[in-house]
Amino acid sequence: MKTQEIPRSIQQEIQNYFPGRSLSELTIRYYKSVEDVGYEYFRQKVLPACSDRSVVGYLEPFISFVRLGEALILSQEGQLFYETDGNDVSTETGPFWFVTVNS
Repeated sequence: MKTQEIPRSIQQEIQNYFPGRSLSELTIRYYKSVEDVGYEYFRQKVLPACSDRSVVGYLEPFISFVRLGEALILSQEGQLFYETDGNDVSTETGPFWFVTVNS
């Protein structure tokens, strides 16, 4: 995951999907690919829960980032917005924006 400026077209799609909400009321994340989602999930969810186990540090190279990414997306209510910039290079694996309502 990286910090990325939200294109105007994506902002408009987000506002259409979440009417009446400002962007500050939403958690908006940009992912170049679904593997980035899995990596974030691994770092934020898996490691903190299992950090007391020494074997966890050795698991990282073997984790299926795609499956972890799918698990993260399916476990939260939100919407994916695919970024195409008019050139249709986006696929279901990315790049995309994942938007949820702040809890």
